[in-house]
Amino acid sequence: MAVCKPCTKLRYLPQKQKLIPNQVKPQSDRFVFYDQAYFLQRRGSFEKTLFQFLKFENERPLAKYFCLGQRTLTNLLKGDPPNLAVIVPSSPKSGPRPYHASYALLEKWKKLWKIREDTSLRKVSADKQSEQGFENRFFHAKKAFQFTKSDRIMEGLHVLIIDDIFTTGATVNEIARLYKQAGVRKVTCVVLLLSGGD
Repeated sequence: MAVCKPCTKLRYLPQKQKLIPNQVKPQSDRFVFYDQAYFLQRRGSFEKTLFQFLKFENERPLAKYFCLGQRTLTNLLKGDPPNLAVIVPSSPKSGPRPYHASYALLEKWKKLWKIREDTSLRKVSADKQSEQGFENRFFHAKKAFQFTKSDRIMEGLHVLIIDDIFTTGATVNEIARLYKQAGVRKVTCVVLLLSGGD
C-alpha cells in the first residue's frame, strides 16, 4: 500500500512492523471471558491519523491497511475456525448501520469460512464508550449490550468478535461474557488496532 505525497510531506510514515497478528495480554487483576484476542496493528502516529480518516471521514479504502496481517491470523485460526461472527455494534439505532471499520475484515472471513454474521447483538446505551474514563468503561460496558433474540441456539459454537479498536478491552470482554452465558464454547476477539499499552 502506498502513502500519498501530501501525507509523506507531513511525515505520516508507517512504522516498520512485522505483519503478524499479536495476541493481546489480558490484565491479571480482571476476569476475562474471551479465550483469545488478537490485534492486527499497533497505534502509532501514522496509524492514528489513518484511523481517524477511516472512522470520521468515511475513507473506506483505508480499511485495507488495517487488515494487513489477516492472512497470518487466518492460518492461526484454521485449526478451530469460528462458526459465528459478530461486529461490535457502535450505535443503538435500528435500521441500516453506518459503515464500520471492521466490515472489510468480516467480509473476507465470511467468504473464507462460510460463517454467518450474528445480528442479534444490540447496543442499548446511547452513551459512547470513548467518552468514559478508564474505570467507568467497565461499568458502562456492563449495561451497554444485549441480545434482541433470546431463543438463539449458540451451544458449542466458536464465536468471533470483530472490533475496530482495543483500548481497555471492556467492550469485547462484556460481549464475550454475554456469548459465554448463552452457551458458546469459545470466543476469539480480533481488533484492527491496539491503542495504548497492551
